Amino acid sequence: MKTKLLAITTVALLMLSSSMLLATVKATTWPNLPSTTVQLTAVDGTTSYFISTLSGVPAGFDVHNGVYPGWCVDRSVTMIRSVAHDVKLYSSISPPVLSSINWIAVNYILNHKQGTMMDVQNAIWHFTDNYTPPGGFSAAAQAMIDAADANPSYDPTTGAILAIICLPQDDPGAQNSIIELTKLLPGYTPGFWKHNIGVALGYNPGNYSAFNDGTKLTEAMLQGYATTVGVTLQEAYDALTAKGPGMDVVRADMANAFNAAAGYGPFED
Repeated sequence: MKTKLLAITTVALLMLSSSMLLATVKATTWPNLPSTTVQLTAVDGTTSYFISTLSGVPAGFDVHNGVYPGWCVDRSVTMIRSVAHDVKLYSSISPPVLSSINWIAVNYILNHKQGTMMDVQNAIWHFTDNYTPPGGFSAAAQAMIDAADANPSYDPTTGAILAIICLPQDDPGAQNSIIELTKLLPGYTPGFWKHNIGVALGYNPGNYSAFNDGTKLTEAMLQGYATTVGVTLQEAYDALTAKGPGMDVVRADMANAFNAAAGYGPFED
């Protein structure tokens, strides 16, 4: 009896510690952005106005250290290229900054691009800076502007791309800009991860599953995801098989931690 009680207590503590650990890994409301300052370095792009590189991004968010397509949203300042600028990141969904900009239109354009890079940039500037280029807009830029105006109720969360505002922090050499955040595909269920981790541990008969793109899971891949999450495969399996009141949250948290490690969004019921 004492051994059984010890086992139950151990599992309960494991569930608690896993849940606390995953609070920094799983996404909440998309997009989950850091509240701290990060660094942005911009150079001229060809398919986007900027090639923007983020650095200093903590782990566990929907943005990461790496390269993103970037666009200018402030023609009054010239961005100093190839220099790391301190910025804070904000979602363009009802943002607390630059709120006078028609972000619905900007997001519509990012998800319905036409023409050249400068056609897209000029269409964005129309909504961010009330700008008209000398000689007027190209046919492609005007088409994007007209389409954005015709869709004032566009929901940015339904698109594949969301504008993330990069707001400089007391940096005169930086310019208000945005990066494109591509929404991740929905992730996989707790049952999916339970089966495959069970296969790796020798608990479940059968074969590893494949992602929707055909990539088949392996034990090495699962071990890598577990390392990223910060748990062992046994701890992950215990969380994914947890039963009792409130344990559905523990199962979902662990599944979504593995989804994030594999490059997917949270699973959708």
